[in-house]
Amino acid sequence: MLEAQPLTLSGAVRDGSTNEPLPLANIFVRSTTTGTVTNDEGKFTLALPSGDYELLVSFIGYKTEVVHVSLRTANIALSIRLFPTDLLLQEVTVYSTSATRAELAEVSALSLQSKRITEITSVIPDVLRSVHALPGVAADNEFSAKFNVRGGNYDENLVLVNGAQVYEPFHIKEAPNASIGIFHVDLMKKVDIITGGFSARYGDRMSSVLNIEYREGSKEHYAGTASISMTDVSGFLEGPIGEEGSFIIGARKSYLEYIMSFLDVDPRVHPSFYDVQGVVAYSLSSRNKLLFEFIHAGDHYTNDPYAEARGPFVGSGTYKGQPATFREGSQEFDEDRATYFSNLFDIQSTNFLSSTAFSKLEISYYDQSEEEYSYNLGSYSNTITSNQNYFYRSTSERLRDNNLRIKTLETSGSLDVQITPFFEIRTGAAYQNILYSQHLIDRRIRDISQNMDRFPDTTNTRLIENAIDAANESIEARSFKLAAYAENIVQLGDAIIFNAGGRLDYFGFNRDLTLSPRLSASFKTTVGTTLRAAWGLYYQSPIYRQLAYSFASDTNTQSQRAVHYILGAEHTVLLNPLTNNSLTVKAEVYLKNYGNLISSTRSSDGRISYSRKNDASGSVTGADFYAVLNTQGFYGWISYGLLFAKEDLHNDRIGSYPRYTDQRHTLSIVADLDWGKGWSTNLRAVYGSGFAFTPYSSQYNSTKRSWEWKAGEKNSDHLPAYERVDVRLSREFALWNTNVVSFVEVSNVFDFKNIQSYRYRFDRNGYPYKEEVLLWPLVPSFGMTVQF
Repeated sequence: MLEAQPLTLSGAVRDGSTNEPLPLANIFVRSTTTGTVTNDEGKFTLALPSGDYELLVSFIGYKTEVVHVSLRTANIALSIRLFPTDLLLQEVTVYSTSATRAELAEVSALSLQSKRITEITSVIPDVLRSVHALPGVAADNEFSAKFNVRGGNYDENLVLVNGAQVYEPFHIKEAPNASIGIFHVDLMKKVDIITGGFSARYGDRMSSVLNIEYREGSKEHYAGTASISMTDVSGFLEGPIGEEGSFIIGARKSYLEYIMSFLDVDPRVHPSFYDVQGVVAYSLSSRNKLLFEFIHAGDHYTNDPYAEARGPFVGSGTYKGQPATFREGSQEFDEDRATYFSNLFDIQSTNFLSSTAFSKLEISYYDQSEEEYSYNLGSYSNTITSNQNYFYRSTSERLRDNNLRIKTLETSGSLDVQITPFFEIRTGAAYQNILYSQHLIDRRIRDISQNMDRFPDTTNTRLIENAIDAANESIEARSFKLAAYAENIVQLGDAIIFNAGGRLDYFGFNRDLTLSPRLSASFKTTVGTTLRAAWGLYYQSPIYRQLAYSFASDTNTQSQRAVHYILGAEHTVLLNPLTNNSLTVKAEVYLKNYGNLISSTRSSDGRISYSRKNDASGSVTGADFYAVLNTQGFYGWISYGLLFAKEDLHNDRIGSYPRYTDQRHTLSIVADLDWGKGWSTNLRAVYGSGFAFTPYSSQYNSTKRSWEWKAGEKNSDHLPAYERVDVRLSREFALWNTNVVSFVEVSNVFDFKNIQSYRYRFDRNGYPYKEEVLLWPLVPSFGMTVQF
């Protein structure tokens, strides 16, 4: 009797969020000892007798899928996609260059490829500014890469590049009201945005995680792009290095200084920035790889010295009933200059120890330097010659001189082990050496000398306003941080996943040891609705501007603390299963309780000053809602955020007051319409009800004989609403065997007047006036990208 010949079961396993193959994925036949692993291309083959089988398909860091197979009379080929458990447990927005929009929508409703990042940021592609349109994020400034997440300050966001932390990753730092991210969009493999409830592997921040992963270059061929726009020129090149290596390098250079000079727009101002970044990869074997990543970014800014004299103006009249001659004049001088550099060098070794164990070793070095100098001097004089001689003279001087250097050297390692297809343990540890060096002077001096009020006596008044305490003008500090974490990821059937973990952090400056337990869970109901919940403690160690002392002490400023409570529900409806047309709706409520806060104030130019004390507490309550529509030729979403952010300064009688991140209502609309034949249109509309700020009122001080601005109750008012609509038209076409994308764009197409803040000033006569700090009006731009 002839035995039945076995049939072939083959297939491929891919990452559902990036569409990349997953080598060394495990395929087991349930209730048997039969199994295999995928090859370097993510493919597998099994020989099985005819029958019905359940396959357990698993990979480290991914949700295990149970695949039912009926193998009867013919061979079967499967296409299996696994999704990272992080994306299923937490609401994560994924930016990817390789997955299709339909594939991304299955795991993260708000999903953008690098093309989408380009389309929803004004003038210059920028991943940091693109997140402004996401639920829970508020910025109210289209030309700033800084953003607040769920009522937190922008410095509460953790920014990582391939696991290495980057501090203040911005160009144009000299303009507090504008900034651009230093990251090159075309080099990104994917970006994860987590707006709260993040797992224990992420530490030292209280609000959000932005994790950027740069991709490796092509091992098969050379390729690249070149782009030019009204503001900058950029491009990248990728290709193989031998048989086992690859590279990808991108660069960008602005020419804002030349455009502004050509258009005669503020010809004294000369801003310039550039960046160079890349990844070099080399495979030691199919299981072991070395990666070298680098980012170098630089800025140079000058504001040409300016001097102007007005007068003297001479006139005649009467003063105190007597004939008089008036002589009046003023002078003004100012200059500004700044230079910024930031460097990141990172070496990683990734190793599959087996199909169920993965390790990563990393060494990273970060170096940031800032040199800023700003000086302004104004003087005014008024003399009156009559039967007596009267005079009024005033000078106002502002000096800001900042020299900052931050250096970090970090070594870290992680080990992920899959104990069973439904249970995984992730562990990691890190040591970081830190150098902070800053010499900062930031003061205003106003001198008034006059005899008009108490003639013939002369009254001399000096007002000195120091933004920095004298003890903190110079900081030279070295210290270290230690961190360790562990996560336990458990999958119960196909519906439930939860992560129970925690982390330990120690900071040498304040000798502060913190323990941060974290819990998160997701449950997929039988009707397709996904429920998510998260709770956790999040500590953030003080940065150099928050430390009370530059030496180690347990009385130094301690870590700030936030406790997150998050509950949400998400449901997706397939409108057309054949085309993957879908509608996703989501609602999430959250509570964030702050403790040990370091209180701060925000100036009219956007700079933040800290009290250097753990002198406050606070809370944020809110809800985020969004709906995403994905159809043939259209992709868009609408999101709405409601929040109440409060802060309470200890040992005062005021009680709680709004944080300056308190914006009650935020609404974003993004629509991307593909017209066919290479034409597409993108529309973005943003509404913000206005951030909290401290109003000032003017009053005359009869003792000092001068006008003063008096602060009202802290953050007791809100700025006017922020409104903006951007429109972009793109055309993609072939030209001389290359692919070309051209665009024309108008930011703030309706020319809404948006006020970012107010400045409370004095004119040269000493009288107070309030100045509106306006954001950009209507701004047109155009550009072109050539892919080769």
